[in-house]
Amino acid sequence: MKLKDIRNAQSIKDLEALGLGGVDVEISYRGGGIGFYASKVAEAVGVSVNDLPRKFGAGCNYLGGGVRGSIFPSGFNQSIAGRKRQLLEAISEACIRVYQNLEDEEGMNADSEDEPNWDAKATKANRDAGIISAY
Repeated sequence: MKLKDIRNAQSIKDLEALGLGGVDVEISYRGGGIGFYASKVAEAVGVSVNDLPRKFGAGCNYLGGGVRGSIFPSGFNQSIAGRKRQLLEAISEACIRVYQNLEDEEGMNADSEDEPNWDAKATKANRDAGIISAY
C-alpha cells in the first residue's frame, strides 16, 4: 500500500483498490460513515487492532432537523508514529474525501431547480463554522 495511492483516492472503487477489504458505506441525510474493518487496516499498516476503532475511516454526525455536522476522521492510538501514523491519517483523509464526494453525487449538497435545499445550506454553514457535534 502506497501513500500516493491512498492520497489519490476519490471514490469507493479507489478505496477498494487499496486492498483493505470491502468498504463499509452508509451515506444518508442523517449522517453515516465510510471505512474498513479495523482488523484489515491493522494488518496492512502493522499496528494492533486494539489501537483502532472497530471500523476505521470517517464518519458524519447528525445534528438534527435534516442537518449534518462535520465529516470527521477515525481516531487511533496517538502513540503510533512515523510511517504507520502517516498511513492511518491518509486512509482516514481518503475516507473523508470519498464521503464528501458521495454526498455530492447523491445531490445531498445541491439545490433543486425549483427551490433551495435548506438542509444542505445549513449543513454547509455548520461545516464552515467548524461545528462537529450537537452534543
